Amino acid sequence: MWLARRPNTTASVARSWYTHCKAVTLARRLRVFSGLVSRKSLEADDDLRLEHYMRIQTVLTKLVSRHVQDELNDATEFVDCVIDCEKVHIVTVRENYDAMKSKGDYPLAGIEMLRWEDLALATQEKLWKRMLKGRVSNAQEFAALPK
Repeated sequence: MWLARRPNTTASVARSWYTHCKAVTLARRLRVFSGLVSRKSLEADDDLRLEHYMRIQTVLTKLVSRHVQDELNDATEFVDCVIDCEKVHIVTVRENYDAMKSKGDYPLAGIEMLRWEDLALATQEKLWKRMLKGRVSNAQEFAALPK
């Protein structure tokens, strides 16, 4: 909030301190995989993304803006919001963009999600190594185990 109250600093710029600077060092402790993977992420060799399906950037920007407008300084609310929004699905880069454009409405964006436990073991292993290991706090929960 200190940053958000500096001259010529928008709520979006202040929010980016977390989402683009601090998240890099905190993500492994805070980020949680949901257990959902898009169908297209299995079918394509496209770059994949850990997509913040709760719209972390939008939600945090609105929170910062409200705190500045209402002259609040509630670090607990900010931290709780970050923890709540640090939940991710695995999607393609294109789907990540489409989800953002549709404000998280997956059916509108044409995104079909599959449950991790329904994926083939080889697919789980590949995605775990590529997307989860060292990138989410609950990666071990999704380590591929024989069914």
